[in-house]
Amino acid sequence: MITAVIIDDEPNAIELLQGYIKKLSFVECIRSFRNPIEALVFLKECDVDLIFLDINMPQLSGISFIKTLENPPKIILTTAYSEYAVESYEYQVTDYLLKPISFERFLKAVLKIKDTIEEPEPQKIANGIIYIKSGQQQFKTNIDDILYLQKDGNYISYITKDKNILARQSIKNALDELGKGFIQIHKSTIINVSHISAFDSNSVTINSTKLSIGQSYKVAFQNYVKST
Repeated sequence: MITAVIIDDEPNAIELLQGYIKKLSFVECIRSFRNPIEALVFLKECDVDLIFLDINMPQLSGISFIKTLENPPKIILTTAYSEYAVESYEYQVTDYLLKPISFERFLKAVLKIKDTIEEPEPQKIANGIIYIKSGQQQFKTNIDDILYLQKDGNYISYITKDKNILARQSIKNALDELGKGFIQIHKSTIINVSHISAFDSNSVTINSTKLSIGQSYKVAFQNYVKST
């Protein structure tokens, strides 16, 4: 599943793209924004695979928006003006859609993204044991021995009691597979709650390592603490 956000100051443009996305089984629009500044705040806390980005916006242009991103995801630019096309490709955008956008042209652009995103193999879990694929190897690991996970580019580092394992996987997939006993506390961090030794409103300590709690995850973490 490709996760996407839409950033456009025109409500009709957002509605059109949302309608197109609903026709596809492999794309999910998780948020839409009319204010690019609000989108930047969201993207500091949450990862997405794809951004549909308008160029002409009053608060911040699409090109300026791209320049602020440290590790930009795939980007499809949407605009009514063709003169930005050449400049946009300097920022390695995947495609450039001219408004009004037809579904056929939209689909062609999205399929480019689908073809470039590698679907990771699910980790094998049985009887409290997980087999973590790293390169060509499978590492047999007791789930209880996993301390926390941290995103490392397109990879996840599984930090265990005795080793670190690097796997090509998204945070979302890792969390879904590990299930109960693990919670996300930051856009790049998942923890095994059984290994929490201390915490405050901004951080969690696991095995002497202090890990930051992202602003968007504080409520969920506080709810977890209250329920235990």
